[in-house]
Amino acid sequence: MRFGLLGTLRLTCEDREIRLGGARQRAVLALLLLRHGRTVSVDELAETVWDGSPPPTARTQISICVAQLRKLFREAGVEGEVIVTSHPGYRLDTGDHGFDLVDFLALTGQASALAGSGRTAEAADAHRRALALWRGPALDGLTGYALEQEACWLEEQRLNALDGHAELRLALGRHQELTAELAALVREHPLRERTRHSLMLAQYRSGCRADALETFRAGHQLSIDELGLEPGTALRELHNAVLREDPAIAAPPTVHDPVHDVSVAPVTPVASLAPVATVVRDVPAFLAPAAPAVPAPPVVRDVPPAPGTAGEPGDPSAVHGARRPVPPAPAAPHGAPAAPSDLPPNIPSFTGRTAETEVLDALLDGRGDGEPPRVALVTGVAGIGKTALAVHWSHRVAAAFPDGCLHVDLGSAPAAPGEVLGRLLRSLGAPGDRLPDDEASRISLYRRLLRGRRVLVVLDDASSFAQVAPLLPANGGCCVVVTSRETMEELVLRHGAVRVPLGVLDAAESTALLDRIVTGGRTVASPAQTTRLAELCDGLPLALCIAAARLATRPHWTVRRLADRLADEHRRLDELSLGGSRVRASFELSYGCLSPRLASVYQRLSLLDVPDVPAWAVAALLDCPVETAEQYLDELVDAHLLEVSGPDATGQYRYRFQRLLRLYARERAQEDPDRPAAEADRDRALHSWLTVAEAAHRREYGGDHSVVHGPASRPHVDRDLLDDLLDRPLDWFDSERHCLVAAVTQSARLGLAALAWDLAASTVGFCEIRSDTDGWRRLCEEGLAASRAAGDRQGEGVMLGELGASLLYRGESENAIRFLEEADGVLRAGGEVYGAALNACKLAVAVRQRGDADRARALLDGALPALRAAGDLSAQAHALNNLAQIALDAGDPEEAVRLGGEAVALARGLGATRGAAQAFHRLGRALLAAGRLPEAEAALTEAAGIVRAKRDRLGMAYVLLGLAEARLRAGRADRAGEDLDAALDLAEETGSTVLLGRLHLLQAQLTGKTEPAEPAADLPQA
Repeated sequence: MRFGLLGTLRLTCEDREIRLGGARQRAVLALLLLRHGRTVSVDELAETVWDGSPPPTARTQISICVAQLRKLFREAGVEGEVIVTSHPGYRLDTGDHGFDLVDFLALTGQASALAGSGRTAEAADAHRRALALWRGPALDGLTGYALEQEACWLEEQRLNALDGHAELRLALGRHQELTAELAALVREHPLRERTRHSLMLAQYRSGCRADALETFRAGHQLSIDELGLEPGTALRELHNAVLREDPAIAAPPTVHDPVHDVSVAPVTPVASLAPVATVVRDVPAFLAPAAPAVPAPPVVRDVPPAPGTAGEPGDPSAVHGARRPVPPAPAAPHGAPAAPSDLPPNIPSFTGRTAETEVLDALLDGRGDGEPPRVALVTGVAGIGKTALAVHWSHRVAAAFPDGCLHVDLGSAPAAPGEVLGRLLRSLGAPGDRLPDDEASRISLYRRLLRGRRVLVVLDDASSFAQVAPLLPANGGCCVVVTSRETMEELVLRHGAVRVPLGVLDAAESTALLDRIVTGGRTVASPAQTTRLAELCDGLPLALCIAAARLATRPHWTVRRLADRLADEHRRLDELSLGGSRVRASFELSYGCLSPRLASVYQRLSLLDVPDVPAWAVAALLDCPVETAEQYLDELVDAHLLEVSGPDATGQYRYRFQRLLRLYARERAQEDPDRPAAEADRDRALHSWLTVAEAAHRREYGGDHSVVHGPASRPHVDRDLLDDLLDRPLDWFDSERHCLVAAVTQSARLGLAALAWDLAASTVGFCEIRSDTDGWRRLCEEGLAASRAAGDRQGEGVMLGELGASLLYRGESENAIRFLEEADGVLRAGGEVYGAALNACKLAVAVRQRGDADRARALLDGALPALRAAGDLSAQAHALNNLAQIALDAGDPEEAVRLGGEAVALARGLGATRGAAQAFHRLGRALLAAGRLPEAEAALTEAAGIVRAKRDRLGMAYVLLGLAEARLRAGRADRAGEDLDAALDLAEETGSTVLLGRLHLLQAQLTGKTEPAEPAADLPQA
């Protein structure tokens, strides 16, 4: 795990953010972290959480918070206790876990030690890395005096680090780049004299003596006005030194130290730059200069980006670029060979890649000759912009490599390493007629020529590690950038290459790229169509450039016209594959490297119209073990033909296509000579979702209850796999929700009606629990359409009923009744007795809400015999719950208690299901109406335990409302207030306006502003 306080309170586990609970839980964790390693008493925790006014139940509430935190850690997979009980409270031991505050304090301490020993550049780098840990104001979002005091202390540490960093950079001669940064800091903290001192010194050393004096004058006046004091001695002495232009405050000699901007995200830590020293080059005699000369230390300057590139001053898209001060190349000594520059022309339309550029910038930090070279591996699918990034970055930092920049295109004309080495050696000045013949000697000469030199080597479009290995320098003064579609694990393992994976551009970057290429203001004039065009190009730089070029060369075309042409999936790749730059051809490069089996897997994956897939579904598609499917998927990820994300809530990784790559894969699938077998594989995978969905429903409902199934096949899924996937059925649904809707939609389109409606019926119960009415309705509409098209009357009746239930849940009672009555007719006509009984229970709820209690009671009484005959405990409990509500509405709470008790007795046989929670909740409401308050609280507490375990937020809000009412009527207003506060938070999260209204009524009653509220509704149920 990694804890974070330097910003919002944050907890991550293996880069997955763990959602923390409410404000109290966050406050407890924050204080334990601030005192990490030390015991914090329960009293101090209570004082902090309730801001000096803890309630009588504070100690119990603190122990609950701690228990919830421990549960979070366990669910994240952490072994052992992170929070230890230690009299008189608790102690948090971060142990091997990460903690940004600990890292920050360690780095600032390291910076102080390095500065004290004269290692200024390394000290500045330590400060930079410490400041990069900050994500915003410390403890952001947490309130209360104690935590706000801690936040003030942390902010002071940040400001001290900023001041220390500025002073070190001034000592390194970085005054010009500091001026604007320090001016902004002084505006934010005008009374901070240490910062003002650094600003004055930076201004004076930058030749702005008048500005430095004005900075002092403004600070002097502010100090008199605000504090009634003269500025401190250090500031006054600096002012006098500026007036007399004291040589003691002149700029020091500039030291080559590429300093990072502290406002950017942290980059990969690398070794600090060694002090500049005289370099003696070890080169053959024919390259040695006539008279040895020592190059002057390079002067660091800020080089603006090339015209037309992202980051150009004044360019509206400058935010997408990246700027970093780089050292210019010193003049070559007399007689020395000219530094080679083999780079291709820069990319005028280059846009975005800010984060990737920052990673590459880390390569500028120097290494000694005895260390290995710095290597970056830029990877991604063809057309993603690997070469563009490498070339653009190389031009931007070329001045940092005074001995030259070498570039080799290893893909356009693949050659033997010896031939490539020959070209590189000639670029370095070696006479072509005196080069060694054998490859080993050429490698040796190449590395001797580079010894002691600072050269950038770009190896573009490499196909293998064997192709790259002979071309790597041996010394740390050089830097290598390799671009490749391959993962090249050996380059990472043997040479410590930093991987720079490229994905598609985001929406803003995509539209910015289009804006840069298309002139005449057409994209700016049509922002919506430009965004649409960018989406159709899938953020792929090659596709975006081709689309932009088509618009640029056709001034009579509108952006909408091209977007409309690309909207047709059957034509899109054709439209983007005209002329010399072709998207389809670029994809062919990656696809052509696949083995026949892997190519077949890739084609068949594209036949599934789902947003992403887990490995278990791919195993069903390929009829192979999950481990084998994972191997295929990982190989496709390595080939950059698939993307991977996750793990999801069930611990499964998920794999997806980029949209253009999916279209390409489907084109190849059309060429499959065994198309019937491929389609059978696709259908088996779709049916596998039914297998798992049905098992999930059984586990959530305590059996095959409250659902009608059809004749669709259920492929076998391994029991152990099901246990892993369905440990928490609701987590599986949350992970699979979009795929389930897509699978039903595709099944309906393919005419697999029995699968479409059965999968929908097995899934809608989860939609109800998660209040996903949109997904619920879409599932039913797709299943209904498929059933009607196939003449499947059973499916039609079931889907009509479930569609009616979804409308009932949305509060559309009249529309719901219309669908439910139509469903009743279809089901009864088809002899579906059990399905008709389930539908009658739904219809009873609708007519009761309309005020027809007698019809509702008759429907429920008529349904119960069929439900008993089917052994459906869940539906029986549901029917009894609704009969209990009818009794409550009629003013007969004792009858409601009797019926509720019967429902609970049935529900106990289901286990900890949502049906059981509903039964306990309804019984609790009945007992509350009967005035049996302790029993009501006990029943509602049972319901709370179930919905809490299921993380059912809306259900928990209803239960807390009931508990608040029970405790308020029992005279326990403080506890009722706590329940009410928690329920309000949950209701706001779920957006339930009906529940919020009832909660606000109870809140007004609690504060004495209104009469007692009407009884609350039951847990949502159709």
